[in-house]
Amino acid sequence: MSSYQDHCQEMEKLSTSFFLRITLIFQLLSSLVAFPMIIAASYALWNARVSKLFHINVIIIFQVHLFGFFIHCLNRIILHVLDLYSYFLLDYCDMPPSTIRCFVLRVQYVFGLWLIGATTVPLIIERFVATIRSASYEHAGCSLGILLAVLQLSIAAFATYFSFMRFNFSEPVMNYCMAIKSGSVSNAEMISTISLVIQVVGRILFEYLFKLNEKLRAKQLTSSLSNRYLLEQNLKSMRTLKRFADLQSIFMIIHMLLFLYLLEFGVGFEKSTYISLVELNASYPLYAVVSIVVLLKKAHLNKVRLKKSLQNHVNADQNEYFENFNRFLN
Repeated sequence: MSSYQDHCQEMEKLSTSFFLRITLIFQLLSSLVAFPMIIAASYALWNARVSKLFHINVIIIFQVHLFGFFIHCLNRIILHVLDLYSYFLLDYCDMPPSTIRCFVLRVQYVFGLWLIGATTVPLIIERFVATIRSASYEHAGCSLGILLAVLQLSIAAFATYFSFMRFNFSEPVMNYCMAIKSGSVSNAEMISTISLVIQVVGRILFEYLFKLNEKLRAKQLTSSLSNRYLLEQNLKSMRTLKRFADLQSIFMIIHMLLFLYLLEFGVGFEKSTYISLVELNASYPLYAVVSIVVLLKKAHLNKVRLKKSLQNHVNADQNEYFENFNRFLN
């Protein structure tokens, strides 16, 4: 049987798979919902009142994070629209997409994926610097944020490059636009394992920094009102970012573990089932929607709490403040 006939038969199986069709429709709808929310979140990140809770460096890191969602969802929309159009309207032999088209779209798709996952590293570094320089960090510029954004982009570019190092251009068409192959150790598998370790370690370090900020806040009674404001604001930022760290670590760890499982044991599945499971596992559009809604609510809640806390500090008994201050001097 010729390679051309093989592609025709394979596309007949894929295009008539109910599970694959439903998966692509679900991911397409999720991406269409997430896409405008990502654009709105990017605008709010710089202009909304709740964004004033964060330092400019955090805003820069999150903007790159949202850019990752933007690239991923945009290319996912294009890929799934083209696939569904082919499955519903074209002849089986006309369905296979060109290898070049798959490569171009899938590289951007995967780059967005890694850009989202790479956020953990610069965020930990930024929070570490903010913690050790809590007294003066609020007045620092955006140089650190720019450097961390470059780091974020570099990590994603490095991971994407290694994921596609063994991409096969020998065939002019592909049955499905996918860079990974089940049942074999690949660069993507090695990079995913490293990413899994980074997510676990990053979450532990973030928890340590959060506890450290709480200890600093407990000592703030002997600080000036301005310094107490900086400590209070830093802690409120940490509480919002802690929610992000929870979401990021839970999603990324589950995603990476399932991804590694599919790479190892997916060879035993039907191809349409394997593709569907890989796409469902990479539900980044749904993650975008959930994380944007949750973080927006958390940021608003913490802003209200910050105002109340600062008002309590202003209204506190000044005699008690000076008593604590003298106790500190002695």
